[in-house]
Amino acid sequence: MCQHAGICVKMLPNVYHPKERPWVQIENATTEELIAQISKCPSGALSYRLNKKDK
Repeated sequence: MCQHAGICVKMLPNVYHPKERPWVQIENATTEELIAQISKCPSGALSYRLNKKDK
């Protein structure tokens, strides 16, 4: 459950917009940026799953 520490919004303000719907816009960051930010979530409320790449 989210602790509302605000780390996600502070690290990637172009991705997280809590007052908008949808509030997460992943297209505004690279995969690497998202993974780095998610790994810093203190509550563990955020997670990710990588898509399988086409061969």
